Amino acid sequence: MLIFFLVLFAAGVVLVAFVVTRWLPQVANLDIENLPAEKEARKKREIILRRVETEGARVREIWKKRLTPIRKMWGFFQLEFRRYVGRVERLWHHEQRARKKGRLFAVVAAPVAEKVGAIVSEAEEQFKRGAWERAEELYISAIKINQKSRPAYRGLADTYSAKGSLNEALETYEFLLRLDPDDDSVMIKIADLAEGEGNIGKAIQYYQQAVVINDSLSPRFYHLAELLLKVNQPAVAKEAILSAVELEPKNPKYLDLLTEVGIQCGDKDLAKRSFDELRLVNSNNQKLSIFQDRINKL
Repeated sequence: MLIFFLVLFAAGVVLVAFVVTRWLPQVANLDIENLPAEKEARKKREIILRRVETEGARVREIWKKRLTPIRKMWGFFQLEFRRYVGRVERLWHHEQRARKKGRLFAVVAAPVAEKVGAIVSEAEEQFKRGAWERAEELYISAIKINQKSRPAYRGLADTYSAKGSLNEALETYEFLLRLDPDDDSVMIKIADLAEGEGNIGKAIQYYQQAVVINDSLSPRFYHLAELLLKVNQPAVAKEAILSAVELEPKNPKYLDLLTEVGIQCGDKDLAKRSFDELRLVNSNNQKLSIFQDRINKL
């Protein structure tokens, strides 16, 4: 029995070896990729891969376009930030140097300013007392210390004017105006001195400059109108007195002059309106009847 089973087992082994030996080369040479099912599966994978790659390329291109300006802008911001930081650093260093220099200057300038201020204050006291000579000496002492001290020059000019040294006063006011070209009060000082000397043209010039800089003071417009009438310029005077009346509509003195200017300009409507206003605010004006006759003749 044992021998029978051994023989049967050996026969089985031989049979398997025969089958494998015969069919293995065919299995090895089998082209799986050419099978219909495999071909279809592979084709689907290729289609899917192409779609993925195409979609991926499209998305990459979209984001490339979107990100390019951002990259450029980011580069711009980085550049501007670096420039800004550079400016800040330069300004900071400049400020530090300026502060250091300012502290050094302040140490020197503060005592000088205090000294000049004390001298000017003393000069003002002397001026109020009528001690013109002493005030003049003190103002000049202050100017020697600080040659651009406007309070000292103004006080000196006022002192010259008070003591009757009009040429010196005029020269000092004119120099002060060079230090501060927009000082309308100094312009009026020069204009008044010029008028006092009979130079009406120069007075008008400086009054006009003053009202251009500061047009809120009605007395200046009024006096400018008076000066313009003196040189036979009623048309220009009308603009000046109208400005004065606009600032003070009920001022009888202004309305009086406006009526006069209206008559001289031959402007009957203006003369009549200003006359009516004048009669309302000052019915006792002695010139009312005279104005009425002159207006009726226009």
